[in-house]
Amino acid sequence: MKKCYIAEIEERNGEYEYRTKYLFKTSEDPDKYNDNVAKTWRGDDDNEYDEDSNGYWSGGTLMCPGDVKKISPEHFKVLKKYLVTL
Repeated sequence: MKKCYIAEIEERNGEYEYRTKYLFKTSEDPDKYNDNVAKTWRGDDDNEYDEDSNGYWSGGTLMCPGDVKKISPEHFKVLKKYLVTL
């Protein structure tokens, strides 16, 4: 059975940092799911991993997987009105 999660991707571009929250459902490891989203955040899947920053480089921007939190199906239903579901 798939569980519901809210997660975050952090983009670092020079002195600018952006955080984007999104929703997803999975029956597998939610941290691996979020890591894969960070890796492919800008449409590439061969981005270079940076061990020091725990993120993926794409065109001078570093995408880092952020927090993942399990949420109830009821919260998921409400939050999907405001956040993208991947």
